[in-house]
Amino acid sequence: MQQINYNGQILDRNVPLFSAKHFLKSTSNRLIERMKLSAVQDPIIESHYFALMSAMRVFRYEIPMSFTYEFFQAEVQRLIDSLSNQPLYFISFEVFQNASSTIEFLVTAEDVLHYNKELSYIDEVALYTDFLASSKAYAMSELHTNQLIELAKGFLSDHPYGDCLLLNEKKELLRATKGDIILRFKDELKLPSQTCGVVGSTFRLNLIDKLKRLSDYVPSETELSPFDIQRADEFIIYDVFGGIQSVRKYKKSTFDDSFAQKLLELV
Repeated sequence: MQQINYNGQILDRNVPLFSAKHFLKSTSNRLIERMKLSAVQDPIIESHYFALMSAMRVFRYEIPMSFTYEFFQAEVQRLIDSLSNQPLYFISFEVFQNASSTIEFLVTAEDVLHYNKELSYIDEVALYTDFLASSKAYAMSELHTNQLIELAKGFLSDHPYGDCLLLNEKKELLRATKGDIILRFKDELKLPSQTCGVVGSTFRLNLIDKLKRLSDYVPSETELSPFDIQRADEFIIYDVFGGIQSVRKYKKSTFDDSFAQKLLELV
């Protein structure tokens, strides 16, 4: 997949697009909606559109009149039409202001061949405590966690862990660098709540809605501390593009993967 949709033009992914000034402006305040679609008619795409519009309003973007739901669908479809047929499409729709503060957009696709349909495992995780996130940050954008994630990845490059966990200023669990987290305590599924600073992505909200329909488990959003991890029966990291990953070990605690196997069927 080498094609991108830049402001309605299908271009080769390797074509240079931005000047240095343009690049710095566009990457500092870009908004990204990441989608896993079976087709552009997938009902979930409407939720992605409204999430992006909400974020643009919060960041005081001057939304062009052309940015309608039909426009959003059409631009995603324009890129999909340039790709080979796939059972799933992993699409990122980015909106940003250029050096002149004009709104631009970029639609890209991840290679579905890199998506792990099987359950994968992370041998061991650790806490990242050098820097903390804010629990009061706007919960519909990843801007407030992106820099922290990059710092944590630097920590991982120097330590033998498969992933590390981010905390907020109250030392509550936020997420892992590779995705959001679920802790299972017998039949209870606990996820960090948005009051902790978790990004309320469309994928996450949709997954929680599916979890609530399960008859064998009771999901809830709550504040979780690192000590809760050691009491859990299972530790899962999930991401719209990265799939489901089961954690095997945190400190002296080990975990099973029974629910992670079932979660694969939901996502």
